[in-house]
Amino acid sequence: MPRVAIIGGGISGLTLAYRLRQYLADADVQILESENSVGGKIASFKDQGFLYESGPNGFLDSNPSTYNLSKELGLSGQLTPANDAAAKNRFLLMGGKLRLLPSSLLGLLTTDILSWRAKLSLAFERFKGKKSNLSDESIYAFAQRRVGTEIADKLVDPFVTGIFAGDARFVSYQAGFPRLAAMEKNYGSISKGLKAARKARLNTNPEGGRSSGQLWSFNQGLGTLTDALAEKCGKSNIKQFRVINLIQNNAENKWIIEGSNGESESFDIAILACPAFSQAAILKNLDEILADKIASIPYNSLAVVVMGFRSGDVPIPLEGFGYLTPSSENRAILGVQWCSSIYRGRAPAGTVLLRAMCGGASRPEMVDLDDDSIAKIVYRELQASMEIQAPPCFLKVVRWKNAIPQYMVNHLEKVKEIEASLANHPGLYLTGNAYKGISINDCVENAENLAVQISRWWSRAKETKS
Repeated sequence: MPRVAIIGGGISGLTLAYRLRQYLADADVQILESENSVGGKIASFKDQGFLYESGPNGFLDSNPSTYNLSKELGLSGQLTPANDAAAKNRFLLMGGKLRLLPSSLLGLLTTDILSWRAKLSLAFERFKGKKSNLSDESIYAFAQRRVGTEIADKLVDPFVTGIFAGDARFVSYQAGFPRLAAMEKNYGSISKGLKAARKARLNTNPEGGRSSGQLWSFNQGLGTLTDALAEKCGKSNIKQFRVINLIQNNAENKWIIEGSNGESESFDIAILACPAFSQAAILKNLDEILADKIASIPYNSLAVVVMGFRSGDVPIPLEGFGYLTPSSENRAILGVQWCSSIYRGRAPAGTVLLRAMCGGASRPEMVDLDDDSIAKIVYRELQASMEIQAPPCFLKVVRWKNAIPQYMVNHLEKVKEIEASLANHPGLYLTGNAYKGISINDCVENAENLAVQISRWWSRAKETKS
């Protein structure tokens, strides 16, 4: 019976443990988590009738990995879709005013957000051809090359802010936006790629549907998913244990895991599912070169400011997902989600729930401010952008130091180097959102693929021993 250690109990570690218990039925799978609860950055809280997320707020079914996992876990009845208005209406804060972001190519060609020069550049994108070489570049440079600087500034910049809380001038388009990279490579342009994707979708589903998929959460928040996974993995198999070192015992083909409390345990397989900077610290004594490569993956920090208001104190209609702020606007916050408009049951009757994002690449100093200072800044921003007329009746500030890994230009090359170094340590694996996608769907899909890889490796290892 193999003993398997999964270091880190976020969505990646929990999904991996769940699948390994299926694929290696006789395995002793242990989750070692440094915190006193699992779930990582996925956490849902209910307070004074408000239901809020401290981390991610949903997942799309365009990649069905999380949706299918939820159904498999028996959570179908607890799934809740985003409201239609939230799916259709997203806004940009431009010139101090909220502007509806067009949701289609036709809308982009008719909106007054863009100049006629930008619209011409967009219309002629299909004729520009693909890049002559396969070298990586930033998503900003990619957009600038294909559709011009204005669209890169007004649309792509806030889009990257919404996903990575990062700087579009440094985030890799190949690693961060592989679908766009594939469209250019396979079709020569993004507009041609979108047309082909739309045609394929209609062939699969003649009734159409959203091109970007339906956004989902759960009636009681995303914590429902991680709680269900923890239950399936078995609470007795989850241990609060802060790992500080990993030792490879080649003589016995074992991994010795040492904890901060002086304890150590022996395992046949060791998997690091914690953040990259934690993985690097654990691996420092084992393989300094590998650890340094992992440590070079940077992270941005975020402060999440949750505010509840009486409905009458918010004069504008909250019919949409929320808004993002282009960095050229030089505002103090990255954007605001209208949580009670996205999902039902997020706020008591007569109130609304908002969630502002602060910090990131553009304002890292925000995260270090005290709660009162952050709240005052956010409130002033909401007064200006949404005409809010009274202070919040509910307030929570959540800080995430090293919240989101940043896929800088040539990130995929770095991942290849890490994987090559990892091959020197049979039975050691890495996973998490630092490598091949930061979304919940990416984490679930990558963990499930890794479970298959590990089970096959163990089967071969058993055959070799026998």
